[in-house]
Amino acid sequence: MPNSSETSIPNDLDALRAEVERLRALVGPDEVAYQQLRVDLWAARDAAFGAEMAAGELRGQVRILEGQLARAQRNSKWLKARLKAPLRRIKGILRGA
Repeated sequence: MPNSSETSIPNDLDALRAEVERLRALVGPDEVAYQQLRVDLWAARDAAFGAEMAAGELRGQVRILEGQLARAQRNSKWLKARLKAPLRRIKGILRGA
């Protein structure tokens, strides 16, 4: 006659297998899928970090371009102011001729 510990082992294994299946049904597929999700999460985090770095570089380039535009506008304004007087004189000369 088998002792009580020998008969409880198959029942315990069955109960454990049933519990594992129940938990897998609750939380999702298997451990490999969770590992892949973790890898995907890391890849997404790295991509987001890279995008933030690229956005920062673009913001820096925009600042540089804004500075160059402001300088070009100042130079244009200065040049127009410097050319107005001689152009008026030339126009006066041409009208008088």
